[in-house]
Amino acid sequence: MEPSERKHVSCCRIYDHFLICHQMGDEMRRPLFWVALAWASGIGLGAKVPLSGWIWGLAALIFLLLGIVFHYYRGRLLLLGLCLAAVAAGAAQFQWVDEGNRTGFPAGMPEDQVVTLRGEAAEPPEVDGDSVQFPVDVSALTIGDRSFFVSEETVVLRTRLQQPSEKEYISRVRRGWRIQAEVRLKEPEKARNPGAFNYREYLSHRGIYWVADAESLHRIRFLPRGEEGWRSGIDRLRQFLGEKLEAVYPEQTAGLMRGMLLGERSQVPASVERAFEVLGLVHLLAISGLHVGVFVGCLYAVLTGVGVTREKTAGTIILLLPLYALLTGAGAPVIRASIMAGLGLTAVILRRWKDGLSFWGAAGLAMLWWNPYRLFEVGFQLSFLVTGALLIAVAPVSRALPFPWRRLNQLIAVTGVAQAASFPLLIYHFNEFSFLSWGLNVIVVPVVSLLVIPLSLGALGLGVVHEGAAWLPATLSSTLVRGLLDFLRPLAAQTGFHGVWPSPSGWWLAGYGSVALYILWVWAGSAQTGLRHRLLSLCLMIGLLFYAYHPDIGGKEELRVTFLDVGQGDCTVIETPRGKVILVDGGGTLPFPKEDWQKKREEYDVGEKVVVPFLKNRGIRHIDALVITHGDADHIGGLKAVAERFPVDRVIRNSLSPNTSTEKELMHRLSDRGADFHTPAVSGSWALEPGVSLRFLHPAPAEEGERIAPNDASVVFLLTAYGRQILMTGDIEEEAEKKIVRRWDLPRIDLLKAAHHGSDTSTGEPWLEEIRPRSTVISVGRDNRFGHPAPEVLKRLREHGTRIFRTDRHGAVTFRIELDGWKVETMLEGGETRLSAPKLIDSHRDQ
Repeated sequence: MEPSERKHVSCCRIYDHFLICHQMGDEMRRPLFWVALAWASGIGLGAKVPLSGWIWGLAALIFLLLGIVFHYYRGRLLLLGLCLAAVAAGAAQFQWVDEGNRTGFPAGMPEDQVVTLRGEAAEPPEVDGDSVQFPVDVSALTIGDRSFFVSEETVVLRTRLQQPSEKEYISRVRRGWRIQAEVRLKEPEKARNPGAFNYREYLSHRGIYWVADAESLHRIRFLPRGEEGWRSGIDRLRQFLGEKLEAVYPEQTAGLMRGMLLGERSQVPASVERAFEVLGLVHLLAISGLHVGVFVGCLYAVLTGVGVTREKTAGTIILLLPLYALLTGAGAPVIRASIMAGLGLTAVILRRWKDGLSFWGAAGLAMLWWNPYRLFEVGFQLSFLVTGALLIAVAPVSRALPFPWRRLNQLIAVTGVAQAASFPLLIYHFNEFSFLSWGLNVIVVPVVSLLVIPLSLGALGLGVVHEGAAWLPATLSSTLVRGLLDFLRPLAAQTGFHGVWPSPSGWWLAGYGSVALYILWVWAGSAQTGLRHRLLSLCLMIGLLFYAYHPDIGGKEELRVTFLDVGQGDCTVIETPRGKVILVDGGGTLPFPKEDWQKKREEYDVGEKVVVPFLKNRGIRHIDALVITHGDADHIGGLKAVAERFPVDRVIRNSLSPNTSTEKELMHRLSDRGADFHTPAVSGSWALEPGVSLRFLHPAPAEEGERIAPNDASVVFLLTAYGRQILMTGDIEEEAEKKIVRRWDLPRIDLLKAAHHGSDTSTGEPWLEEIRPRSTVISVGRDNRFGHPAPEVLKRLREHGTRIFRTDRHGAVTFRIELDGWKVETMLEGGETRLSAPKLIDSHRDQ
């Protein structure tokens, strides 16, 4: 390298170092940015430290006064005082809002009694197959012969349609229509399994505390309003534009376009949405800052292109931004981008200074002041974190890249910074990150933002005027979308590129943010830091990532047995101290025939909604052994999703041939994925690791001429862990129980999985006399039509002094077994309980 070139490079590095330091230091003079960060931190602190809002408010006043005093006498520390006051004020705001976040319904609301509510539809009904739900602003409530007037109370009204004509009728209901309905009120569901979605918390953050179930649409009366408000006008406009998109686009891409342009995710095919989620591209389907930016850019280019001045163009767009935000659902990313765009355009009109970070802070403060619960929304967190990172880091990172093309450097910098910023939140909330995401965003985002969205906006605009005029842009954008889908679908099917990460702790997230800023300073801005700092920054980040991927290294040695709440079915996950995973069954729902109009966009799959999220939440990446006790749908229905997402080393099942299409399809899928199949030999044992072993007790080979019922052919095994005896029984009934008792001299059982969901055909008296279980888990669905668990079974268990856990009442039940004792944790009731004192390893009968 020539001396002049070295001098130029050195000058660039010094400039970049100055830029980083200047930018970070310049932010000290950006009070909106720092106060917004402090306010958000205060809301988080208020959620963790439940002091009175008045105490936090007093602390905010004290910090503010101290800041003013120090600034007046010393000429400094005003910003520090403002930030500390903002932390306390954010905590005070959260406490005041949270204390008032309570239902206005009378105390002691009956959950089984039919009540009558009157109110107005707060949103248009959401129809999915034969299911309907929508929020209702309640004004009055009648319980028996008593009536109550209610103010500011919203419930989610749900019902099922009985015939296709009702679907057309409900689609005409508009926001603001008066409603009277006979319903049963119940509290929304809590999360019933680790890693599951907490529907109750989600609704409470929106001021909703009740779900109202109507038996049918005939129990609901609708009365249209004479004059519809502006919100109904927005709904009509959205429906009109959606119909135009369906008219100008082919059926294969119309739903995707409605999702991309109008935010109607329910119109996007479920398979397409899943592929985008797996590949880290789902932000393209949700209306986000990208879409707002493209909308503003296209409109600005069109208006200035036809001769409108910049100031008038900016004013026009400012007026249209609220309409666009409301039209597309007013999600957190849209509101954030709209506020920032509006402030930027206002600066254009006033010919004033434009500062993205200050606009970022103003948007954050406005949204959190309106609703502090926004801070806990994934969309809010991702939108603000990624946008803030882009504003801070893109310029210095793009200058640090070695490529000679400035546009390429900017594209790589934008993608890299966005991915690095979103990564911790993605693994925290979704436990998944695609290693293809970095490269695909570089390829796909420019195509979508520069071609697909502008062309589709043009097609929509022309289609409003005349559908034929939209043919060219609609054809071009549809061709591009089909090409992208053909490119992405095979990649989404390659599960080896999708890493599973357990949810990291808050300390890890803070460490990741600190190290990321350190890397930015060392690699993109500092001309003075040497090789030592660079190596240190990389080592710190590698160490953090390794720990996030393997958080159990050096942790407690314990065996975990988790009985998941899969409704009326069975699913148990066994995790050994050294990381082996045995999955016993996978839950499932009994198939009921449905007509086409009744089918949902995505039918409920217990494997996809319960089992897979739990495995990801635990950081499980493969299954060492899958035990299929027998082939009933409520035991194997959820395993298809597991087989598609996780490699399975071996499958253990009985010797019966698969006799249903579901079971045959599952066996083929597992075989195609390379699983080995084993039929366990009775009395065979499997030493998993020191102190942990399996012994198979049933089914024994059938005698000549003997016919074994499918339930009695269930695989039964005894798990021994640190001296604790755990008996897994599938769906065996009393005949199989008698066979096992005759064949084996069983030890006393510490934990029994009750057979057949507590049916009266199982768990007989001789069986309980033999095994004398200390604790019993019954995997059973709430309000199931079979009447499980049977009262006589519960009575027998109580008479034998066993402690009973039920998934319908406790949610998921987890037993943690260590050398010095064992504990049980339940999702819904009881928290964590230590069950007994330590027990020595002993495989003999406990007399």
